[in-house]
Amino acid sequence: MLSHFLQRHGIAATSISLIREQSEAVQPPRALWVPFPLGRPLGVADDPEFQTDVLRSALGLLETATEPTIADYPHDAPDGGGDGVWACAIELPTPEVSELEASLRAEIDLLMPRYLEARRRRGRSTFGMSGATLEQMDQLVSYAVAVAEGCGFDHIPASATGPDWTHPTPMLVRFVVEDLRAFYQESVTSDTDSGPPSQHDMHTWIFRETALGRLIKRIAQMITDNDDPRLLFIRGLLIPEGFWEGGPTFGGPPPGEDPREFLIRSRRYLQGVGA
Repeated sequence: MLSHFLQRHGIAATSISLIREQSEAVQPPRALWVPFPLGRPLGVADDPEFQTDVLRSALGLLETATEPTIADYPHDAPDGGGDGVWACAIELPTPEVSELEASLRAEIDLLMPRYLEARRRRGRSTFGMSGATLEQMDQLVSYAVAVAEGCGFDHIPASATGPDWTHPTPMLVRFVVEDLRAFYQESVTSDTDSGPPSQHDMHTWIFRETALGRLIKRIAQMITDNDDPRLLFIRGLLIPEGFWEGGPTFGGPPPGEDPREFLIRSRRYLQGVGA
């Protein structure tokens, strides 16, 4: 949604919510829920004092909310004098956004200012190996979430069209995850007052404390559950050894198959040049 886009580009965003369930699903950076009918986000017409109070309450969240927040406006709208307050007769569907996707996007919103500062100071970034630009973070996230939620490994979903992806499927999955991991790592190492974390500390933080870690492990589980053993090579590139509960992250050839032939066959498939 627009507020996520603005927040990622360093512009603090707030909003007014008429449907709490929808706001809870998308987790905007800040939202003021108002108990008014649809179509009346500021209450009734011709009451500028009340409408100004609603706006001030929404704008006040810019100063008080430092993490995704949905605040309740404490007042009902004044009686409109029986003027027939309009309400939409069509029940619009709530966007289907999973908890994992909402959590991941919220983390990215919070990390974006730190990432931009780190990139400005260093003059470079390793983000972009997949072909997506920072402005295409929405599509990058959509692709990763779609894979984690079962869309498969051999096609790009419609929600992820736009970037000039530089790798074929299914190997593209690896580089999409690498871009997200680079974004996180560069964001949290931007603080010049503390030393850089060790590689083990960074892996521990990502895989045990973040939505990104849950996303990566969900993709790894999709690979594990897949019937094609050639995908196990990607799992080994996504999960460091010691952070996968199922044992070693790289998988071997099926019983009876020559390891060298299996490796060649796997590489061709992952690079999109053979079935």
